[in-house]
Amino acid sequence: MNILIIEDEYSLADAVAETLKSEKFNVCIKSNGEDGEDEALTENYDLILLDVMLPQKNGFEILKYLRQEKIKTPIIMLTAKSEIDDKLNGLENGADDYITKPFAMKELVARIKAVLKRTNNIDDTSFLEFGDITLDLKNANLKCNENEIQISGKELEILEQLLLNKNQILSRESLLERIWGYESDAEYNNVEVYITFIRRKLKLIESKVNIKAVRGIGYKLEEKDDK
Repeated sequence: MNILIIEDEYSLADAVAETLKSEKFNVCIKSNGEDGEDEALTENYDLILLDVMLPQKNGFEILKYLRQEKIKTPIIMLTAKSEIDDKLNGLENGADDYITKPFAMKELVARIKAVLKRTNNIDDTSFLEFGDITLDLKNANLKCNENEIQISGKELEILEQLLLNKNQILSRESLLERIWGYESDAEYNNVEVYITFIRRKLKLIESKVNIKAVRGIGYKLEEKDDK
């Protein structure tokens, strides 16, 4: 499941991201209001953690705009403010929950799971499909018809992201943040190397699925035409 963190305190954002990754969530971090709002509008996320005090655009403004645009992604507000009026402001404008800094990571995880369960966004399936392939996340196995191959590590994580967003183009930047982390020194060619490895495995199992490189943007899954 994908979670977007919109938080300008880098150390906090990274700490939250590491905790969520340990809980098997995929995470993307944006550190200012405008970038966070743009990312939220893609609707690629199952939940958004939204700070109130942000540069360029504050969390209340983002929340209000997202709900005006009919974005139904569950949102938990993160803030140092504890005043009741601020909490009511968030909840009345469409926030699903509100947690005040400083908070315990266990409490945050519990709040996230409770919101996901309440909004029916929890998906327990461990199989992802596209075209003629099936990715078994629990057993790290990629299958096409009767052919199958083991896939793990970064290859598994990248293919999982592509399958979860199979109708959209995923940017190299987005893949870097989700797989390697916000402060990683990994470069775009790291993504390209693993994409090449995945393509080889798709070929080995004789799949018609291909990872298309969209010049200057990123990658997208497609089915090859036999014609």
